[in-house]
Amino acid sequence: MIYIALTGITRHVMKELLAARIRTLEIRSPNNFFTLLNVQPGDGIFITEASAPDVQPGTTGLIARVRGIQIITHRVIQSSEDYYEESEAQAARTQLQLVAAGRVRKVAAHEGGTPMVLDVDEVRYCDAR
Repeated sequence: MIYIALTGITRHVMKELLAARIRTLEIRSPNNFFTLLNVQPGDGIFITEASAPDVQPGTTGLIARVRGIQIITHRVIQSSEDYYEESEAQAARTQLQLVAAGRVRKVAAHEGGTPMVLDVDEVRYCDAR
């Protein structure tokens, strides 16, 4: 199956998703943020600990179903007598539901500024090698 990938997700988050089967993530990294702008609730997505340049055939991860996406803005204000500074950062919150474990068969597309598209096989525990 073809999936868009979220890369560089921590092992702790992956274990929580395996244990609870549903997990909400807040994504701030630019490549993963743009990935979430290209998916809709109900779509499948592949998540892995590997960073984007390290994803290759054989990379393992989890296949999850997107239950919801929310774009949020964080506003930070710092001030003193001499200055006033305001900054904003956008993040995406997504709720994922575990579907299965997966292994990358082929990197279908990966260009700068676009989501990473992968051909992923679902891994059943009886298929483990």
